[in-house]
Amino acid sequence: EWEFPVFVCNDASTACGAELVFGDQRKPSDFLYFFVGFFVGGGLVLDNSLYTGRTGNAGALGSLLVPTADGTLRQLVDVASLAVLENTLALSGDQSAMIWDAPDSWNVPAGPLDAWMTDAARGIAAAIVSSVCLVDVGHVLIDGWMPENMRAELVRRVQLHIADIPVAGVEKPQVTEGSIGPDARALGAASLPLSKRFLVESNSYQKGPGK
Repeated sequence: EWEFPVFVCNDASTACGAELVFGDQRKPSDFLYFFVGFFVGGGLVLDNSLYTGRTGNAGALGSLLVPTADGTLRQLVDVASLAVLENTLALSGDQSAMIWDAPDSWNVPAGPLDAWMTDAARGIAAAIVSSVCLVDVGHVLIDGWMPENMRAELVRRVQLHIADIPVAGVEKPQVTEGSIGPDARALGAASLPLSKRFLVESNSYQKGPGK
């Protein structure tokens, strides 16, 4: 038995927590958050608190079913994860291991990248619209393990897809880039004990099991 406290949190939720604590402080008090890593995941912030839910997996956006180009439904994790891009690169004969190097060193061929980004943006847009039908947030932030220009293009495409999705009676949210980048998961995880101990309001970081 360890004599020091151990903190357990979903990696995408920790990335969301990093955005909450260390990100642009002009962001709204309620927002939905996507982090595109090996698997795509997400987080939910309500009233300036990271909401992790009953089991700690609130905001598990990668599990949402989204429509694909051929009309079938698949989980978002199967269309918008970097693991899918890695597989696409491998199938095309391109170097796939590069996407696990530092993002500023990537040199991903335009063809496979465009194909992945088209599917990822369509899926994320569908997941956003489904989510805001249930949780009425006005802002969505998207971040990930990727170069800044790639993140900007992904957000641009998500915005375009959202504009084309008809949803009666629901106000579509504003979609912007996250401000932390590739290190969001590690930074968020490292901040868990600091946030628990030093934040002025004990509930201002995480709400979930036992909170």
